[in-house]
Amino acid sequence: MQIKADNVTYTYMRGTPFEKNGLTALQAEIPENSYTAVIGHTGSGKSTFVQLLNGLLKPTAGSIQVGDWMIASDTKQKQLYDLRRQVGMVFQYPEHQLFHETVIEDVAYGPINFGLSKKAALQKAEEALSMVGISERLFDRSPFDLSGGQMRRVAIAGVLANDPCLLVLDEPTAGLDPQGQQEIMSLFERWYQADDRRSVVLVTHRMEDAAAYSDQIVVMDHGTVKLAGTPYEVFSQQELLTQSGLDVPETVRLLQKLAAASHEPIDALKFHLRETVDEIISFLGKES
Repeated sequence: MQIKADNVTYTYMRGTPFEKNGLTALQAEIPENSYTAVIGHTGSGKSTFVQLLNGLLKPTAGSIQVGDWMIASDTKQKQLYDLRRQVGMVFQYPEHQLFHETVIEDVAYGPINFGLSKKAALQKAEEALSMVGISERLFDRSPFDLSGGQMRRVAIAGVLANDPCLLVLDEPTAGLDPQGQQEIMSLFERWYQADDRRSVVLVTHRMEDAAAYSDQIVVMDHGTVKLAGTPYEVFSQQELLTQSGLDVPETVRLLQKLAAASHEPIDALKFHLRETVDEIISFLGKES
C-alpha cells in the first residue's frame, strides 16, 4: 500500500496548557510493496506517524493517504473500518493484548470481528499460528500459560490472521534477547517476502535491523522527515545522523575502525554479517 503524508501536523492535548506537536508539517512518501524502516531519537515522532497509518490517530492538520483511504481530521471512524483490516499493527510487548481463554480463540478473534465465519476464522488462526511457529498442541492452552516468547508469537499471529496488506511494526523486538530478536525479525521478513503485494513499516532504534531488512529508511527528527533513502544513502550521511542523535550499524562502525587503524581504504558500508566478514577477509588478503 502506498503511503503519502501531505503537510501533516498532529498536536497532543490540543487546547490545553500541555499542548505539544508530535508531528509538524510532515511530508513523507512510502512506495507500495516496500519494506521501510522509520528511525529517529526518542520523541522524534516515529510512533505518532505510524499510528496515523490505520487511523488510531487522525491528523490535526493536513492529510495522509494509505492505499485507497484518505485520513484527515474530519474522517469518520466508520470510514476506517476496512482500512484497519488492511493495516496490521504490532506494538511493543504485543503479548499484553492477549485476553482470550485459549490460544486459538485469541488468534481467531480478529478475523471473526472483521466478519469471517467461525470456521473460516479458525482456519486463518491455524495458518497464522503455524506461520509463527506455534505447535498445534498449544492451540487449546491458555495463552497465559505459555512462555514470554510464545505469548509474543501468539499475539503476532493474531495480527497476521487478518491477512493485512501493510504490517506496521513499532519496536516489535523490545525486551527480547538477541536470539529472540533475530527470530522475530526473520519471521516478519518471511511474511513480507511470501507475497509481493505486502508492505512493512518498521519503527526501530536498532540501526542494524533498519539496515539489514529495509528497502528504504526514513529518518525523523522533531516531528518531521530529515532524511530518506536507501540504507546505503542514509548511512553514508553519518554527520546528519549524528545531528539527529543516531549512529550507524555496528558492522559499519567495525569496518570504520579497521580503516582508521590500518590507514587503508575499506568499504565500510556493509550491513550484513556475511558481507562484513567478506570485506575483512578481502582486507586481510591484501595485507598478506
